[in-house]
Amino acid sequence: MYLRSLKRLCGSMTVELTLLMPFLIGVFLFLFFSLYYLHDIAAIQKGCSAALIRGSLIRDDTEARREMQEAMEEIRLLGKWDLEKNIRIDREKVSVAVKGNMNVREGLFLKLIRDRYVYETSMSTERIDETAYIRSKRR
Repeated sequence: MYLRSLKRLCGSMTVELTLLMPFLIGVFLFLFFSLYYLHDIAAIQKGCSAALIRGSLIRDDTEARREMQEAMEEIRLLGKWDLEKNIRIDREKVSVAVKGNMNVREGLFLKLIRDRYVYETSMSTERIDETAYIRSKRR
């Protein structure tokens, strides 16, 4: 009697797990893909901030542009992105704008989230003239 009830319980557990596993795998893949996306956004923002800091401290425009482009090229992403990077240097301001699309391969993710993985940011800061700042503080 005991063996018959045990067999019935084990069989129902197998059927329930068979129905549950595709859902759990889908949730895991969604979280994994979302973490890739969030990591890449954080890396883009860090690269923009680094470019602004480097560019705001240099007086010469060509050298500031070169340093900012170098900082933007140091961005390392996990996913494949088409990034459009714009650097603008004025007399008193330095700004960076990045617009990008995350490339998703063919398959389920492409059909579900085609237009959602687009990111755009722009940051700007004032240029710092260290000599003028020190002189103003001495007075």
